[in-house]
Amino acid sequence: MRKIIWVLMSCLMVLSLIIASCGSNDVEETTVDDDGNDQVIITETTSGGEESETEEVTTTTDTSGPQYGGKITLAALADVQFFDPMDWVGGGITLDLTNQRLWDGDWSKGPAGTGETDWASSYDVRAHKMGYLAEDIIFEVDNEKDEGHIIYKIRQGVHWYLNPYSEASQLVGGREVTADDVVFSLNRCITDPQANIYRSNPFLREAIIEKTGPWEVTVTVPVSRLLEAGKRFGDSTFPVAPEVIEQYGSMRDWENNVGTGPFMLKDYVSGSSATLVKNPDYWMTDPVGPGKGNKLPYLDEVSWLIVPDLSTRLAALRSGKVDSLTDVALEDARQLELNTEGLMEKQLAKVSVKPIYMRTDKEPFNDIRVRRAMMMATDLATIEEGLYDNTGNIQTWPYDYTPAYKDLYLGLDDPDCPDTVKELYVYNPEKAKELLAEAGYPDGFQTELILINTEVDYYSIIKDQWAKVGIDLNLNVVESGVETNISIARSHEALITAATGPPSVWPMLIVLTGEGWQNGSMLNDPVINAAAAKIGTMAILDEKGAMNETRELMKYVLDQAYVIPAASYPTFCFWWPWIQNYHGERSIGYFWVQSWPQYVWVDESLKESMQ
Repeated sequence: MRKIIWVLMSCLMVLSLIIASCGSNDVEETTVDDDGNDQVIITETTSGGEESETEEVTTTTDTSGPQYGGKITLAALADVQFFDPMDWVGGGITLDLTNQRLWDGDWSKGPAGTGETDWASSYDVRAHKMGYLAEDIIFEVDNEKDEGHIIYKIRQGVHWYLNPYSEASQLVGGREVTADDVVFSLNRCITDPQANIYRSNPFLREAIIEKTGPWEVTVTVPVSRLLEAGKRFGDSTFPVAPEVIEQYGSMRDWENNVGTGPFMLKDYVSGSSATLVKNPDYWMTDPVGPGKGNKLPYLDEVSWLIVPDLSTRLAALRSGKVDSLTDVALEDARQLELNTEGLMEKQLAKVSVKPIYMRTDKEPFNDIRVRRAMMMATDLATIEEGLYDNTGNIQTWPYDYTPAYKDLYLGLDDPDCPDTVKELYVYNPEKAKELLAEAGYPDGFQTELILINTEVDYYSIIKDQWAKVGIDLNLNVVESGVETNISIARSHEALITAATGPPSVWPMLIVLTGEGWQNGSMLNDPVINAAAAKIGTMAILDEKGAMNETRELMKYVLDQAYVIPAASYPTFCFWWPWIQNYHGERSIGYFWVQSWPQYVWVDESLKESMQ
């Protein structure tokens, strides 16, 4: 295992403020332009790119503060899946370190700075974001023409890295990123049939993407599609150098990857490891803390080891062969706490097995009395206590609680939470039997749940609980890929376990509306549809107001019992304290990616003393 090149630190590109050594502040401003169009402008008061003549970028050698050099090693349970960003709307353990989006999460808003968010999950709050390759982002709404515009002001002074290990990088030659590069990249995502956005967001194929100034790119879509266009083009797409695609056809070969991120791919061994080295010409500086103004990154190298076996990953962490490990389950976390001294620890956002979606367009699930009976026959509190040692949560759909989304979360203990909602989360088999009898099922009914093997233990508990009120649940266990295909096709006959979609897409209410696979309960509720249209439009210009509207809507949604939630449980991040300036961050921005390594350094003296 020592011969394996320890791998990459996940996603360090994440954000930082800008390269002017004092950093910068994001300002969100709602205005009306000269033509009466509403605008939201996300801008940085100090622009990045080339260093200011009066402010010097520093490289510290003070061992009491940030230190340059060294490497970290991380472990992934699965191999690298994507080197060409067109293939996926997210990132990956290498892409988020080698390439950059137009905008992304702001490191300075997390634990290292103001603490406005914990970066323990995948969040999308505009106030917690900043421009990367786009220095400013302007949202405009022209309701009269039904046109939404996203105007990206492309950051000047950012260059494609010159990677000595890549022929493709030599082809680009380290030139400056241009508005033409961005136009090419965005259009590639909606015109190439192999592109993920082309396949998964067909309505964006009609987007108009054009260069509207020397350093300006404008995207035009219908107002109803503006939010999703912003997420797909701004949060999900990594611009690429056109000459690489023209020469090689794609960047699917790891040696053809060219980006602007803090690290460059040096080596990749399929199923084994990926090694990234420092980009010496990286444009960002440390935005906050003791290294504010320092040139990033601090590390010389990040290595990812591909280690599918959990016990091997845990052993590598305990021995210090791996510097950090995320997504550690509760039981394993307890063992690490007992048996490994010196590790730092942070609880991440809670997760759960997939909830149960039901065909509300068919009997018996089109009857609210049946749905409410199913909820009352489910003892979520006992499951949470027995399986998760009172560390979880039973109210998890469509949103689990996170600090970043506190304004949209309706808690069971909130004074304005309706009593009819609260009673759904209290185990009451007698009331469940009464409701079933009222609905015409005095002896209960038979039904089927499609699920995968890893969910059997959990849902066997539900099966036993429901049997007490006469619901005979057949567990139809299928392979993961089969369940995914059924879920996407929405071809289940009764019940299915399915994902809820990331919380970062909350304004689009994808689990409550539409014909997408995320709407697994086939909801077509006029109350929800009307509220969703209002929230989707409001979120463009008034995000906080849209969160408040979403919270109000939850009083109705939860009362309908459209989904049987699953009790959540916490996962944990552990790391050795020689990784300095790290606080257990999981995802800096929109996707579940580890995009923190560019901000951290290694205390070599402490590491030597602990090993």
